[in-house]
Amino acid sequence: MYIVAGRLLRGQTVVDATQVREFLHAAAGPEDGLEHAYAETDMDSAETVLYLRARTAEHAKEAARRIMIRMLAQEELLGWHWEGHS
Repeated sequence: MYIVAGRLLRGQTVVDATQVREFLHAAAGPEDGLEHAYAETDMDSAETVLYLRARTAEHAKEAARRIMIRMLAQEELLGWHWEGHS
């Protein structure tokens, strides 16, 4: 299990932490290995932590990137963008 943390910077819409978690789970496919997602929001951003089953840390980071790309394509997150990972 690997942890990938990142920050979503708010765009043109406002969503809460529950919605962010729901969007993350909806965007994840079985191949991404998402076990759990944590999100905390404030006025400007959402901090995210993804718990991923993966063979290596690099595979986990790549899975997180795929999830974020799919998630940010949703109209509800218009203008949002992901600021890296750790």
